[in-house]
Amino acid sequence: MRRELLAIATVLSTAVGAWAQDVEGGIDHPMIGRFEGARITAYDRRDFDEYQFPNAAMTSSESDSFLPIEGVKTSIAYVVPPTASLAEVARNYEMALTEAGFDSVFQCADDTCGGTSLAYAIEQFPLPRMIVDPFNYRYQGAKTTTETGEVYAAVLFSVDNDDQVRVQVTVVETDEIAFKMVDAAQMQTDVLETGRVALYGIQFDTDKATIRPDSAATLQEIATFLAANPDLAVVIVGHTDNQGAMDYNLGLSNRRAEAVRAALVAEYGISSDRMSHAGAGFLAPVATNATEAGRALNRRVEIIAR
Repeated sequence: MRRELLAIATVLSTAVGAWAQDVEGGIDHPMIGRFEGARITAYDRRDFDEYQFPNAAMTSSESDSFLPIEGVKTSIAYVVPPTASLAEVARNYEMALTEAGFDSVFQCADDTCGGTSLAYAIEQFPLPRMIVDPFNYRYQGAKTTTETGEVYAAVLFSVDNDDQVRVQVTVVETDEIAFKMVDAAQMQTDVLETGRVALYGIQFDTDKATIRPDSAATLQEIATFLAANPDLAVVIVGHTDNQGAMDYNLGLSNRRAEAVRAALVAEYGISSDRMSHAGAGFLAPVATNATEAGRALNRRVEIIAR
């Protein structure tokens, strides 16, 4: 049976299936990939977030079944063509995780997971982006250690009403610090010495130019810095990592820089005449894009003196 299963297994791949399009901005996690022909139905990436990692069957006490972790969190939901079975998809992910250097922490199916309790408790995208049948699902939790920290992978499998396998992959990388807070005094020093300052405290919704509320502290410091230097004109420049096409990243980084400029004008009273904006995409990296830690450093907003 094991030999037959390995013989028919379809290798996980980063190739996009021809039968449908991925959701806008969706990409595979570089450590795992996807089942052949699958498409992405939901994608969310946070530079820093909390996650309850299922590491044991669900019991009467939820705290016994989940390990709280935090770090860079990437969640991706897929739908697989109906020609693949739940067993085939789950087995392929198990092999792919092993190939990527992950060690299994906890695997289960249906009742061995704790039945409907775990199915309802595990974090997942809402319908219809992810669909989980609480009576017919599987779960794989795995962990690996890299040079920069620990990486956890939680993979949830189920079948929808059209007999299509649904997969949600959640990867949490614990090595990255959420952001580096830079106050107005530090901005003053950096701009005087180098003509620029890199900021990591401005957070955006995934693949959007919508500034998240937790960016308010950094925006306030920028406003304080600019108010203390009324004769200074600046360029606000957005930067991304190298995930995705160049034109897409150039456009996204420009829209994000424009959003920062608009917020400083509308919410903090900074004159629009003092600020211009531009997007550099991934054309001016400050670190390697080969690691998550490096990509995190490349995703930034810079203030440059004119």
